[in-house]
Amino acid sequence: MNLTTRFVDSFSLTDDLLTQIISDKQTISLSLKQLSKLHHLQKMLEEFQFLNIVYSDQSRVRKMMLTRTKSNLNLQQQLCHQIDKKIEDFMNFFKKLDSIIFYTMNMQLMSENCLEFLQQIADLILGSPAFTVIYEINKKVNGMSTHIKEFENAYQRLLKFKESTNVNGSELDNLFGTNELYVYKNKYSYLIYDVKDVPFKAFPDYRLILDQFISLAYDFQKEIYDKENLVSIIRGIKSRFIKNSTRICQEIIRSQVTEVLSSQCWIEMPDQIQYMNDLIIDQHGYVVLPVKLDKKIKYYIKIESPNIDMITFSDYIQQLWQRLTYQLKDLKNEEFLKQMLEVNSPNKLYIQLDGDGNIRYQSCCIPDSWYFMLIKGGSLEDLQLEQVNKQSLIQKMQELKSSVKGAVSVCQICFSDKSVDVDLFAKRNEEDEITDYYIVFNAPKKKFEDDHRMSAQMSSESKLQELSKAALINIKMEKLSKACIVMREYLKVNLTDEEIIDLLKEKDVLKEVYNQQSITDDIRSSYVMEYYKAESSKVMKDPVQRSQQYIIETELTNIKKFDLYTLDANDISNLSDYSFDITVVQDKHEQLRYTWALFHLCNFIDLYQINKEVFYQFTVIVQEKYSYRQNPFHNYDHGFTVAHACYYIIKSKSMNQYFDKFIQFTALLSALCHDIDHTGRNNHFESQKLSKLALRYNDESVLENHHASVMFKILQKEKYNILSSLSQDQCQIFRKYAIANILGTDMKKHFEIVKLLELKLSKLPDEPFIQKEEDKKFLSSAIVHTCDLTMQSKTFKMAQKWSNRIATEFSDQVAEEKQLSLPITQHFLPLGTPNFNQLLAKQEISFIKFIVKPAYDLTAQVLQTGLEVPLKNLEDNLKEWENQK
Repeated sequence: MNLTTRFVDSFSLTDDLLTQIISDKQTISLSLKQLSKLHHLQKMLEEFQFLNIVYSDQSRVRKMMLTRTKSNLNLQQQLCHQIDKKIEDFMNFFKKLDSIIFYTMNMQLMSENCLEFLQQIADLILGSPAFTVIYEINKKVNGMSTHIKEFENAYQRLLKFKESTNVNGSELDNLFGTNELYVYKNKYSYLIYDVKDVPFKAFPDYRLILDQFISLAYDFQKEIYDKENLVSIIRGIKSRFIKNSTRICQEIIRSQVTEVLSSQCWIEMPDQIQYMNDLIIDQHGYVVLPVKLDKKIKYYIKIESPNIDMITFSDYIQQLWQRLTYQLKDLKNEEFLKQMLEVNSPNKLYIQLDGDGNIRYQSCCIPDSWYFMLIKGGSLEDLQLEQVNKQSLIQKMQELKSSVKGAVSVCQICFSDKSVDVDLFAKRNEEDEITDYYIVFNAPKKKFEDDHRMSAQMSSESKLQELSKAALINIKMEKLSKACIVMREYLKVNLTDEEIIDLLKEKDVLKEVYNQQSITDDIRSSYVMEYYKAESSKVMKDPVQRSQQYIIETELTNIKKFDLYTLDANDISNLSDYSFDITVVQDKHEQLRYTWALFHLCNFIDLYQINKEVFYQFTVIVQEKYSYRQNPFHNYDHGFTVAHACYYIIKSKSMNQYFDKFIQFTALLSALCHDIDHTGRNNHFESQKLSKLALRYNDESVLENHHASVMFKILQKEKYNILSSLSQDQCQIFRKYAIANILGTDMKKHFEIVKLLELKLSKLPDEPFIQKEEDKKFLSSAIVHTCDLTMQSKTFKMAQKWSNRIATEFSDQVAEEKQLSLPITQHFLPLGTPNFNQLLAKQEISFIKFIVKPAYDLTAQVLQTGLEVPLKNLEDNLKEWENQK
């Protein structure tokens, strides 16, 4: 009897004995500990018995495998080797993307190297550096190519083909030949590249990645070199690949099985079909291999007539998938951590070094004004700082290595009228060894701050600063409490979870997220409070739960934001249309993308060094402040539409004769925020009601004062301060003009503005329009006021839509006036009034004739050009309203 047989027999005898003991057929005296060991042994026996059944010569599965397949050991080794290699290549793909991101942040973007750079990206995501992109805008064809003969031919063939007919999918296949080239077509462009067997095509987001690549090529072809935009696009591509990494790995396994074994292979999910938990051969003769993780089936691999040993191949796949799952989990956690750094501290620059001093991560581009710093390569040696600062950094790294400290202050770098504090903190493993260093260049601050006060604060807050920084390293999406434990051990502090969370909130690292809008005194004392009563019971009381919700929502928001920084020809065409209708854009993130485009296309983002992450957070809070009351008219759609009218005038260059770029930027931002946090009621209502706003502003431009105040309160917070790069003088100018612009939208001042415009125009050309600073400020406010009247200067379809919206809002005000026994505003037209449409038409005719048209006529005379389209629309809309009387 051989050793294996004796081994199996002994286990069988032991199992029989245990069965008899449990059934009381045998009596044995055991301690609890011994009994526990026996039960554990029985579980092991069950597993051994199953393996013995499967591997024995009498096994039904084994017999079916032997009769239906012919085992080929060399082929199986080749298959496993190929799968391992492809999986390794895919994991290295993310390292290559990180290298491209790092290179992009520190490279000099020029026309000479842009094509080579695009080829590197194409090689990663298309599987080949050779590509041709063709754009068609307004029937004009343009594009770029890698100058490879086959692609040049394809380019010319497509150009000739387009002269005679419209291109569709089947015709493209016939034109290029599906075995040679692959053609991807979106609304305005064609991307032609080698057909490569890349697993990326298996997931739906791949089309979005191709769109982003086309957008990137379009910018380079137009010589638009925007580093931050480029980095955002590549990071967005990386996020999409991480999101779909599981499906891509499944596709790698499927494609390699098909290629190496020359057998059909499918990946099926448990929700599609339900097989047994173990390796089987189904009724069609296909071998079905369940892939498990933690005893749960994740998916099935279904193979037609494999000629390998499926028992051992199944073991290989199980081990591979378990290892791969943990690798992908670490990858997602690491990417999430980076997103947390970028979202929570957009004004800081983080550089991550491994233990050997190699740069693994850089959070953002080095600002152009930071002439004291340069990165020329991927190691600490390539980080160029002044010698004294570089030496201090190296010394502090050694200090952390030989101590248990979590963070230290390195130095303060002074430049121009500002200074940057540099800190260093370490990430340690379970053995308390440093795995990574994080160099933190904090947001610049003015040098004139009191040094004595700063030194006093440092001693009292140093522990909090260390805690905050450690939080950014250790915080995880799954469990905030686990992060608190790590921080407690890491910083050697004796604090509870709640105390740590409170401190993190105090340092602005974590925010409490409620299911409802924060209730201010203004809201509490008004009709809006009614909307909160039904929701008040839903507020979460557990701070850990609130913080976890914030972390999850932050991750989703941050992934979405990568799409905000891309534009295509269709977007530019939309914004060039004076009657572009933002109300048809239902996705709020799309609305934010168009908002960013207004400032980006005017070059204000680059001109005033506005951090895109900060701009994103600013537009999110502006959108929330506009939207939470759900006003039919005074909402974010209205704010954007007024800003778009201002953008249209700026792009016509008619303002250049009166204002520099900074005043035009101020006008655009004022237009966007001119009705922020609107109550949905007018100034007269607020005064009659004696609301807190009316009492605060003494009945003078109540809402307009409130809008300006809300905008500046938002800009005071570092997270939303898009003006952080401005000088003190610029900030003061911005404030003066922004307040004047927003207060000028008070309709009570309309006739005063019109009269002053008439007076100044009547004195031309004897007296210049602008004689002093006050004249310039008045003209800026008059232009924003005119933009605020833009609704009736759109196409008639849009004008009708906005008329119905304001009528709905007026109707709501009349209803509340009745409820509060306030005087009813007589000129408001409530919904449901008899002959409502005819009366509405009469009101709009009067509104255009006596309010809108005079403002547009006079502004057009001042600017001389840029308002031809709205003036034509006003004439057309008057006729349309006349027909509806």
